[in-house]
Amino acid sequence: DVGAGGQGIMFGYASDETESAMPLTHLMATKLGKTLTDVRKDGTLWWLRPDGKTQVTIKYKQHTDGSVEPLSIHTIVISTQHAEPLKAKRTVEQPGTDFRGKYTGPEMLAPSMEEMNELIHEKVIVATLDSIKLKNGNTALSIYDRKSCNLHINPSGKFIIGG
Repeated sequence: DVGAGGQGIMFGYASDETESAMPLTHLMATKLGKTLTDVRKDGTLWWLRPDGKTQVTIKYKQHTDGSVEPLSIHTIVISTQHAEPLKAKRTVEQPGTDFRGKYTGPEMLAPSMEEMNELIHEKVIVATLDSIKLKNGNTALSIYDRKSCNLHINPSGKFIIGG
């Protein structure tokens, strides 16, 4: 199992990998979390709920001068709370008691877990990586290969009750 749980190792340092001097993995994980929030709040992925965690691991090449270059995204983990797949109704999930306002369109059911994972991949991971510019001018999508990346979206299964 690769659940995000409540565990982690924290460290910090400045880096020239990004304009903000944040390590690239930290920047990516933070932006993935921000995109999760954005697509939940704007209704794109209305079935998402607020609890979520992200992790990114990158494979680097070290040059003889000691500098490093990101070669590929090795692992992405996204664990995010969501409504009950194939059961939750949008009108119930969005009754108008929060910032999103009441949903009054045609009734919708939350998608299956497989569909949720694909939508999270497309609307969160791909969109976020495409928005991040690397030092070489390419987007972070240039170092992402879904086939070789260890991609884990809700690896522990359903995540309906947050904490």
